[in-house]
Amino acid sequence: MRYAVTGSNGLVGKALTLKLANEGHSVVAIVRNENPSEFLDHEYIELAKGDIQDIEFLKQTFRNIDGVFHVAAFAKPWAKDPSIYYDVNELGTRNVCEACVKNGVKRMVYTASAGIHGPQQNGKLIDENTWPKAYHTDYEQSKYNGMQAALEFESKGLEVNVVSPGRVYAPGKASESNVPMRMVNIYLKRKFGLAPTDGSGIGSYVHIDDVISGHCIVMDCTEHGEEFLLGGENLTYIEFFEVLAEVTGKRYPVIKVPYALSLLIGKVNLLLAENFGIKPTITTPWVRRYLKYWGVNSDKLKQLGFEPRSLKQGLSETKD
Repeated sequence: MRYAVTGSNGLVGKALTLKLANEGHSVVAIVRNENPSEFLDHEYIELAKGDIQDIEFLKQTFRNIDGVFHVAAFAKPWAKDPSIYYDVNELGTRNVCEACVKNGVKRMVYTASAGIHGPQQNGKLIDENTWPKAYHTDYEQSKYNGMQAALEFESKGLEVNVVSPGRVYAPGKASESNVPMRMVNIYLKRKFGLAPTDGSGIGSYVHIDDVISGHCIVMDCTEHGEEFLLGGENLTYIEFFEVLAEVTGKRYPVIKVPYALSLLIGKVNLLLAENFGIKPTITTPWVRRYLKYWGVNSDKLKQLGFEPRSLKQGLSETKD
């Protein structure tokens, strides 16, 4: 098969591109400026430099493509102009879909986020039918809008499926999209863990290899016009650090950061960003977001054969 992957230089996009290429598929890796060293001289990877906001570029790039994995997104915690979230995540998705239809691409998989479903309600895990009254961030709203835009193209003959991952973690450098590894790095290097408020907030921690497996399952399944939540093990912050201590054999204290202090840190970060252009690590909307419970029910995807690993197994594979 011949696939195109948008956002091939990102955490998920890079892993997906390499997985497909290593299995012998021809992959057009779409990047904006970067030349990922992992792609150089790979016989099954063709680099295409361009922007998903450029529909003519996409129309040229999607020639003779069987399927598109649309992973590219603007996912930073803050932007001086919030419209960039919608220009990339919503309008960019429409461009990708238009280019697919123009070239007769059969299927597209859109990478959304479990966050578009909002936090848990009444103690129940988030599923595909859970929806919030409002969104905490422009990122979540724009990713929801992007999903709806993609699904509209079912009526134009493009088979669309959506995967919505939880908290993705992977070996390597901690980044904005690899937040759990930042938690691991602080714990191992500074010898303490950090947990919001009482540490009871829940996340669904899913290993990068399982995220890629889920994407491939959704591309290959007979169903289309569907969304699939893609979570891992649902744990509190305290439970996360308990597993980390067990895996590493290093037991350090976990500092619980009071809500008021977390908000203050978020406000200071936001002020520095707005007034001095200093890149924030967290803002007040994201502080409020991480205090919620975000446990994910992945049963719909599991019915197609998805089997996520435990956090213990996953951290054992990433801690080094």
